[in-house]
Amino acid sequence: MAATARSLACVLLCALCMLGLSDGADLISGDTVLVYEWTFIDYDWPSDDARQLALDDGSFAPINNSINGIKTYGGVVYLTVPRWRAGVPATLTSVVMKGGRPVLRPFPSWEWQVVGNCSTIQYVQSMEIDRLGRMWIIDNGRLAVFDPNLPQVCAPKILVYDIKKAEMVRVHTFPNDVASNSTAFLNDIVIDASADDTDGWFAYISDSSRAGGIVVYDYKQDKSHRVTHPSMTAATDGRRMTINGRNYTFPPVPVNGVALSPIGKNMKLYYCALAGYNLYTLPTSLLKQPTVADVGTSVKELGRKASQSDGIAISNKGTLYYGALQLNAVYRWDTSSQDVSSSSPLLISDVRMQWPNAFAFDDEGYLWFVSNKLQQYLFNELNITGPESNFRVWKIYVGEKSYMYKGSGASGLRFGWGMLVAVVSVLYAIMSYI
Repeated sequence: MAATARSLACVLLCALCMLGLSDGADLISGDTVLVYEWTFIDYDWPSDDARQLALDDGSFAPINNSINGIKTYGGVVYLTVPRWRAGVPATLTSVVMKGGRPVLRPFPSWEWQVVGNCSTIQYVQSMEIDRLGRMWIIDNGRLAVFDPNLPQVCAPKILVYDIKKAEMVRVHTFPNDVASNSTAFLNDIVIDASADDTDGWFAYISDSSRAGGIVVYDYKQDKSHRVTHPSMTAATDGRRMTINGRNYTFPPVPVNGVALSPIGKNMKLYYCALAGYNLYTLPTSLLKQPTVADVGTSVKELGRKASQSDGIAISNKGTLYYGALQLNAVYRWDTSSQDVSSSSPLLISDVRMQWPNAFAFDDEGYLWFVSNKLQQYLFNELNITGPESNFRVWKIYVGEKSYMYKGSGASGLRFGWGMLVAVVSVLYAIMSYI
């Protein structure tokens, strides 16, 4: 009996060691997976004739299409294609496989992407999906922001689409003094899901136009207001970047990336300018007040990042992730510390990760992000005919989930080295006893 038990324990020990050396080790090590890549962006067209017609009339200009925002829900990856220039047929999409290659399917449908129809979606830079499966979509209403010959078409708005019910449940058009009809550039969005009443949630949105600002949307009241502060403006030393040895000077883009601390007391909004290195916070309790006159005394500077960054994200463990644009890298930082300069590289020096942009978490502990060579797009240096990919979707296992979830870890059982050592110790104790 003892010999049999000892044999079974040895078999179990060997199996666990093999598990720790394979799947568990891979998950804990932070290996990166290249999920999708494109030389140029293409779509799930109704027919080949429809695609050719769009090419002929200019409504599809492949060189002008670039992915930007990313979110994942229910196993589906959603991407935005901002209408920075003319010829973008769909600005909000999901990734599907067709003919053995990934293409973008307009979301929710082609009918929701009609250019110039203000009751549909015009220009999406970013979106967020809450725990209920509602996608919060920020629509600039603008077309071709990098083409001054094409004017503003529609007023900026936020749309909330229930993915499970496949229906639009809310459309809020921003007042002109909250998001200007002529200049608004609604860039990034986070959802404050701290209220027990799910109708009592808030959205915080960066407006990267002019001096910059934060737009606050109260879902329950269906009202919005704007918060501004000098910390949301561009920095004098933030416009120049060196990427792969090439020097670029960008426009003075103010507040861009926003991230929210995990659900709990004293929640904070983190934000930074694209043209700038510093990271700042504001308490959400203050942001929610529609009549607040001055937020200056509540703004806190958290130091200097390793590089300028575009999108940023915080996990439910309080880890902040940002793309270090000049380093082709992704950095992480424990927000419980006081200075973001203590951040460390999660991924670094990979030329395939030029302009690591938006971030997303799934329910399995993976951090997803986009790299899109935006610097080459802006300066007309992209080559969409050569063999090299320009646009990529990545994921890396970090063992964390979205800031909108309570708790301190990803769902599902994951065997890492810590768990393996504990199990091995117990097994050795059993074998010694028997």
